[in-house]
Parts: sequence; C-alpha cells; structure tokens
Amino acid sequence: MTITKRIAGEIAAIFPDAVIYTENQDSNFQEPSFFIQKILTATASLLFENQDRKYHYQLVYFPDPDHPNADMERVEDKLLNNFTQLTNFASIHNREFEIDTANTVLEVKFEVWTWAIKQDRTIKQRKVDVNGGVKN
Repeated sequence: MTITKRIAGEIAAIFPDAVIYTENQDSNFQEPSFFIQKILTATASLLFENQDRKYHYQLVYFPDPDHPNADMERVEDKLLNNFTQLTNFASIHNREFEIDTANTVLEVKFEVWTWAIKQDRTIKQRKVDVNGGVKN
C-alpha cells in the first residue's frame, strides 16, 4: 500500500463522508473534498545501508462553497486533533496549516517520517552437517 493511500485512509477515518482525490480532476470535481499530493522525498543514509526517509506531502481542502470560512476552520481543528500518524506505519511531523484566501482553500503541508531497513535477500544456510554425537 502506498503512503498516499495510507494518508487517504486516515483522512477517510476522520471524515467518513469525505470525497478524497489523489489525482487531478478534469471534470465532475466535488466540493467539499480533499486532494493529496506528494511534493518531495528526502533521505539520509544510516548504518548498514538503512535509510531515514521523510516524505513531504500537501493536503488541500476545498470547502463547502456555501460557508467556506467556517468549514475550513472546522476541518483544520479536526485535523489538528486527529491527523497525527498513519496507524501502524509512521508518524506525521511538521504540520503547517494555511488558508489560501485567493483560492479559498485550506492547505496542509506535513512530513511522514519512516525508517527503511534494507532487506537481506541472500540465500541462507540450507542444511547443517554434524559430525559427532552425545558423549557419556
């Protein structure tokens, strides 16, 4: 499962009736809705070829057009209180909330921090040869 799908799952758990997009929409765009987009990935090398990874994402909320300001404030409060981790996967850090008044959207930028461990795919010992027995 991709990180984007995990984020969508967390948003769906917080907002069960929400429309969530992970791709740009040419038509049939609904409001209110969320749009999830990865904007940057950063990695730092650790011992034994392991990596510390930080995935930077942007979550855009398109509010109810009938009362956008109240709707954006409500959504921001719910995200502040509930959107802190991807359950059983990773934590969410450095959340930044900004209301873009020109486009009437709530933008949330955040990072997903993970630690990637290189898998050892070498063939392990297949049999053990033993010479000996039990000594009395």
